[in-house]
Amino acid sequence: MTWLPWQSAAWERLKAYLRQERLPQALLVSGPHGIGKRPLVRRFAQVWLCEKRCGCGKCPACRLFEAGTHPDWIHLAPEEDKELTVDKIRELIAVLTLKPQYGQGRVVMIEASERMNPAAANSFLKTLEEPPLGTVLVLLSEAPGRLPATIRSRCQHLKLKIPPRQVALEWLKTQGADAETAELALGLNGGAPLAARDWLLSEAPAKRRQFLETWSALLKGHDPIVLAQKWQDESLEQILIWLLALTADLVRLSMGLKERLLNPDQRRLLQDQAKELNLTRALRFWQRLLKARQALGTQCNRALLLEAVFLAGAGLKA
Repeated sequence: MTWLPWQSAAWERLKAYLRQERLPQALLVSGPHGIGKRPLVRRFAQVWLCEKRCGCGKCPACRLFEAGTHPDWIHLAPEEDKELTVDKIRELIAVLTLKPQYGQGRVVMIEASERMNPAAANSFLKTLEEPPLGTVLVLLSEAPGRLPATIRSRCQHLKLKIPPRQVALEWLKTQGADAETAELALGLNGGAPLAARDWLLSEAPAKRRQFLETWSALLKGHDPIVLAQKWQDESLEQILIWLLALTADLVRLSMGLKERLLNPDQRRLLQDQAKELNLTRALRFWQRLLKARQALGTQCNRALLLEAVFLAGAGLKA
C-alpha cells in the first residue's frame, strides 16, 4: 500500500473508522490535484476489503485488489474534461443492487465528483442517503464547492492540504529528484508532491521549454492567434498552470519581490519582462486564467478559450 508521509493525520482518522467498523455511509475526500487523494482511498479500501481487515497483501482479497480485479472495489471517473453523466451513475446504482461478491463489504470511489451533471447528482442522491449495507461511497473532489449542497451535506468531509514545503521536498528527493529540480517542480505544481513527481517523469519539462519560447514571442508582439493554434493539441490545463506561474512571478518582480519565484530558472528573462509589465492588466489576466481553469470541467470550446487567453496575454505590456 502506498504510504505518503504528509497523510498521517488523515490516515489516523480513517483508521479510527476501520477499528470501530463504523464507517461513514459516504465520505467526501477533497484537496488539490496531486496531493494523494486516490492513494489514500485505495489504502483505506484495501484494509476494509482485506479478509483480515489489515491490508495484509497476502490474502486472496488483497491479491485481487492489488491486481485491480477485486469485484467489490469500484472505481468510477469521468472521461477527461467531460461531465460525469447520469448514465454512468445509473450503471453504478444497478451494480450496487447486487450483493458484494466477497462479503467483506464494498468500496466505491468516484473521482472528480464535482463534475456530476445535475441529472447525475439527482439520480445519485437516494443511493447516497441509503447505500447498501457494508458499502462505503467515497467521493473525490478538487472543488467540493461545486458539488450540490444536497450531496455535500450527506457526506463526512475529509480535507487534504498541501504539505509543508520541506516535507514535500524531502519526499521528492526520495523519488530521485535533486534539490533544484524538486523546487522547480513543486513551484509549478502548486506544492503538490505527486503532481510534481509525475511532472518530472513526463514530457512536461521539455514542453515547458518550448512554451517559454512561445511566451516570449507573445510578449514581443507575435500574432497571439497563430501562437495559440500551435498549442491547441496540448493539455490546456498544463498551459494554464504555466501561465499562472509566469504571471505570478511577473507580478512579484514588478513589485520588487524577488524571492520564492515559481520559475527560478527563468529569473533573468522574467526580470526583463517585468520591467515592461502593466500591473493592472497583469492582475486582470491572472483572474482570467483562474476563470479559464474553472471552465475546464464544463462543455467549453477549448480552442476559443486558448485563443482568448493568448489575446489577453498579448496586452500585458505597459
